[in-house]
Amino acid sequence: MKTLTNQTLLYDEDCPLCRVYTSGFIKAGMLDENGKKPYCQLSDEEQNFIDVQRASNEIALVNNENKTVIYGIDSLLKVIGFSFPWMETIGNLKPIKFFLKNYIPSFLIIVK
Repeated sequence: MKTLTNQTLLYDEDCPLCRVYTSGFIKAGMLDENGKKPYCQLSDEEQNFIDVQRASNEIALVNNENKTVIYGIDSLLKVIGFSFPWMETIGNLKPIKFFLKNYIPSFLIIVK
């Protein structure tokens, strides 16, 4: 499995589900050992380019090299799609993406 490096998923450390899936991505080798961080532990520098309010409500994936962030289902598709490119391709098809954004259970997108 290919490992997405220099990327960090922000998660709610008080949410058991959030701790499980972020740890699972690391154990599965989809993210490197530094691939997760509680959003409440953001540095001042990180808070300059991360929408903290949005990160507290949606899964955020931070690219540590170019200081960009993607949120929600896009972040999950990026992590999963790096190891399984066909899943990202399918997930980004307009009808599938619409379904994922609007009809999957909120616990997969919302980290609260």
